[in-house]
Amino acid sequence: MAADPPISRGIQSDFTSSKQRGLWAQAWTRLVRNKLSFYSGILLTAVIIVAIGADVIPFISRYDPLVPDFGARDLGPTPQHWLGTDGLGRDLWARLWQGTLFSLKVGIGAEMLVLTIGITVGMLAALGGKVTDAILMWITDMTFAFPALLAIILARQVLFNREWPIIGSGDPQIPGIPSVLLVTILAISFVSWVTVARLVRGQMLSIREQDYVMAARAMGASPWRVVRAHMLPNTLGSIIVAATFGVPTRIFAEATLGFIGLGVPPPAASVGSLINDGLSHLRVNSWEIFWPLVMVAILMLAFTFVGDGLRDALDPRTRK
Repeated sequence: MAADPPISRGIQSDFTSSKQRGLWAQAWTRLVRNKLSFYSGILLTAVIIVAIGADVIPFISRYDPLVPDFGARDLGPTPQHWLGTDGLGRDLWARLWQGTLFSLKVGIGAEMLVLTIGITVGMLAALGGKVTDAILMWITDMTFAFPALLAIILARQVLFNREWPIIGSGDPQIPGIPSVLLVTILAISFVSWVTVARLVRGQMLSIREQDYVMAARAMGASPWRVVRAHMLPNTLGSIIVAATFGVPTRIFAEATLGFIGLGVPPPAASVGSLINDGLSHLRVNSWEIFWPLVMVAILMLAFTFVGDGLRDALDPRTRK
């Protein structure tokens, strides 16, 4: 019997890996069959590609989003300016993609940090014993009870005046943009990790009592092997769905900061600051606020539809 555990663990690991690959293949098939989610994913991919391309390829942006043209102020869509111009004559097409890219960086960057913190806290709470669980859940509940927007604003204001030498000076035309990006990501992540932590903790507490996990422990598998081979893979589906719904939430939080004047400093743009600028010119040029609102709607709906599709595809109760 002494020689059986390594062989058994190897066979079980191969079986688990094969089963996981089969489940992911089935999930992909179900996701593709969900036309709304599939085409939303294609639209979202296209938006990300164009936003990145407009930042690095001048042909796509067509105009410098920071350079004003006082002879072409407050124009509607024209052959020269596809989406019109703002109150300083800056091209709205170029500024829309610059703002979209900044908001996507904040949304994706903040969600990655949220997942890192949330998974770590949730895993430690589920596996670290009753005392560790109680302390971490107390911290989680206290963070969750604090008003999210107020906490984000306070964290942003505390962090904004500090120096970030690792980041560098950034764009010479807009000093401190990388610092603003980092500060915004940190501020939004400061209170947004609690949902993921609770999700991971609940999932792992449930999985910990499953027969296959108990069998792996009985065969001599180490705690880290049990977590790596069984608990994390079976929690991954819920984490992916949470991340898909989390990104638009972070983007909306950044748009809120930009709208109240706490976002990226001028003359740079985010979707929130573009909406704020457009609101002040609403009676003069309604196009200026229309396009960033459309972009926010596209991002929110696309991420939500993709999240819905992933939730249905990864939910074992919907498998046929």
